[in-house]
Amino acid sequence: MPEPTSQLFRTVRIARASGDIVSQIKASIFEGKLGPGDRLPAERELTEQFGVSRITVRDAMRVLESQGLVEIKVGAGGGAFIAAPSAEPITQVLTDMLRLQGISIRELVEARLVIETAIVTLAAERATPDDLRAMQEAIAEARAARAAGNQRFTPHSINFHIALAQAAKNQVLFFTVNSFRTPFYETLDKLAPDDSMGQRAIEDHQKLLDAITVHDAKRAREVMREHLAY
Repeated sequence: MPEPTSQLFRTVRIARASGDIVSQIKASIFEGKLGPGDRLPAERELTEQFGVSRITVRDAMRVLESQGLVEIKVGAGGGAFIAAPSAEPITQVLTDMLRLQGISIRELVEARLVIETAIVTLAAERATPDDLRAMQEAIAEARAARAAGNQRFTPHSINFHIALAQAAKNQVLFFTVNSFRTPFYETLDKLAPDDSMGQRAIEDHQKLLDAITVHDAKRAREVMREHLAY
């Protein structure tokens, strides 16, 4: 993180001050000058560096926070900190699009089919023992939940697919599949509120894990297509 006395940012143009502040801080993040966990200069120092009012700085912080780039902490030791990468902003956009644009479950399934068949192909090549354990744990948790009378499989299905995406060792694919989480399962819950597909989902997950364990990418793709077809 830069020394407190260094001039990290330049004075902004008043007409577009808030947006300019956002752009400069984003640039510092993307260029590696600021990283996850780094604390931005205090509000007073930011007002001096940017040459703007505190209200303008706060507006910019709110924008950055809404985009998942900055985390605002209050209390002792609080301040504005660079946030760790998260799929949450993308997830929120997809969820809003589903609600406002009328994206259908068919479109979501088609997109997932393309993405997740690629994921299982890579997972069959790259999955580590830790990845396999994570997927098996998700399956075991789902089975235990059903045995205890909890028929909702959505949380466990999410855990399995996230573990599967991690096994592909591709950050772009991981964030993409993670972003489908809320809109897809929110719609799925409406279609199958009694969890009629729960047991079949668990069985499919086990078949996927079995194929990945023996590095059978072709079989994994076949199972994934069947899994997303119903």
